[in-house]
Amino acid sequence: MLGTELKKLRLERNMSQADLSKITGIPQTSISDVEQNKYIPKVTICLSLANALGVELKHLLDSIEMPDAS
Repeated sequence: MLGTELKKLRLERNMSQADLSKITGIPQTSISDVEQNKYIPKVTICLSLANALGVELKHLLDSIEMPDAS
């Protein structure tokens, strides 16, 4: 899941949510909500997060689990 992957990447880089917020300009509450899988952010937000964490956008997008359509 995106939130789980985001948190893992952030912690691997010894960053707090506040650190990531400061780098990206994304509110800390929004980062927390994403990490708790409360919502999936827009691609532009994912791009900012990926850049700040030094990963390809595809890495984060691949971790998004879409609901089953059946």
